[in-house]
Amino acid sequence: MSAPVIEEVPFSSSFADLVPARPIEHLGKTDLTFNGKLASPLVINEDGGESGCGGKVWIAGELLCDYILTGSNEDHLLAKLYPNKDFRRVLELGSGTGLVGLCVGLMDKVNPHSHRQIYVTDIDPLMGLIEQNIVSNELEDTVHGEVLWWGEPLPEKFVEKPVDLVLAADCVYLEAAFPLLEKTLLDLTDVDDPPVILMAYKKRRKADKHFFQKIKKNFKIVEIQDFAKYGYYLKQRTHLFELIREKHN
Repeated sequence: MSAPVIEEVPFSSSFADLVPARPIEHLGKTDLTFNGKLASPLVINEDGGESGCGGKVWIAGELLCDYILTGSNEDHLLAKLYPNKDFRRVLELGSGTGLVGLCVGLMDKVNPHSHRQIYVTDIDPLMGLIEQNIVSNELEDTVHGEVLWWGEPLPEKFVEKPVDLVLAADCVYLEAAFPLLEKTLLDLTDVDDPPVILMAYKKRRKADKHFFQKIKKNFKIVEIQDFAKYGYYLKQRTHLFELIREKHN
């Protein structure tokens, strides 16, 4: 299956300049157990936005972690939701602090039979914070920080050995980056057996709908509602979707 042609958008390291500056807040460390679903607290160091909007914990990331923890059992990631899947290579897009990927890594830490490799990806300025959080949770063996610029060719390791689960939380926030995010999603799913994609998203502006309208050409968008805290997150305009790559003849 070959990737469809989409509009080319100039891309350079100046992408970081597109991200609007935010006031620095919530500087410090957050311990998260998700109401006891994690055996030991997930330690997240935040810079409050000093390195960009990815440097803090956002509610969409909390939703995605909560959903993953609820849908997993002691032995298998998301076993209650995808009983026939064995997710061995997990990639988080736009990781920021690394929250969601680290949550998966901490689940695996208590499972001696897990040999999963987890990649938390973002742009260069976030790598220091991501590495700090990997070390804080003692997950250096299973969680790896990787630079991945949306819109650019995928790192070779993801081409030679595709991932089978893609996680994305609060990645739909900047209209100028929509085509870049779309291209990366297309590249990641341009394989015979496309990965499962779970995307958590907080609705903030009307322009966000343009992203979802555009990707409907190649992805079926399924809103996930059958989880206990759906109403809680809905009140905060936060949603969860599965994106299913559609194959065209």
